[in-house]
Parts: sequence; structure tokens; C-alpha cells
Amino acid sequence: MLATGCAQKPKGMPDLAPVTGTVTLDGQPVTNATISFASESGGQVSFGGVDANGKYELRYSGPHKGAMIGPNTVTIATRTDNPVGPDWKDPIPAKYNKKTELKADVKPGPNTFDFQLQSK
Repeated sequence: MLATGCAQKPKGMPDLAPVTGTVTLDGQPVTNATISFASESGGQVSFGGVDANGKYELRYSGPHKGAMIGPNTVTIATRTDNPVGPDWKDPIPAKYNKKTELKADVKPGPNTFDFQLQSK
């Protein structure tokens, strides 16, 4: 007899760990932003939205939360609902998105990564 409700990972799903945290810019919560973790070993990227308090939780795919275990490159960018013009500049500096310098090493079990960004 098969048990239902088991938390087995689907075949081919990488090892994931829960990832949450807070994002601030110059000491203030970042709002209306997205955060992504891209594993340095490849595969799908985990994403999350940053809420009004600067808090986020990553989702890998569908109901699967978390990010791939191991080193990840982190990108944080302002969320835009419409296409932006060529002169638009993200208020979050490029060193956190287009030219990100952010890294996070996801370990098995719950992970908390707080990012304290600086505009200068």
C-alpha cells in the first residue's frame, strides 16, 4: 500500500534547501524587487519576490521551495510590470544585478541570507 502525503522529491529534482532573508538598501527595506539564486553547477534558477518589509522566500519550481545546495550567484533587481525604456536605470546598483558580485553558499537545512546593499 502506498502512503500519501510523503515529501519525496520528484525524480531528477536536485537537492534543495529552504532559503529566506531580508534585503535592505542603505539601511531601508527594499520593496518591489526580485531575488534569484543561480547554482554555479547549473540547472534551474530559484526566484522570490521581496515584500514591503524587505523579506523574501525562494521558490525553485511549482510547489518546491528553496534553492540548490552549494554555491549560488545572487541577483537582486527592481521588479518592473511593464517594459522599460532604454534610458531606465534600476535604482538597485548594477553590482547587485546586471554585474552582480553577490554569492551565497546554500547548505542543507534552513538558510537565512540577509543582503545589506549600498547605493554607493
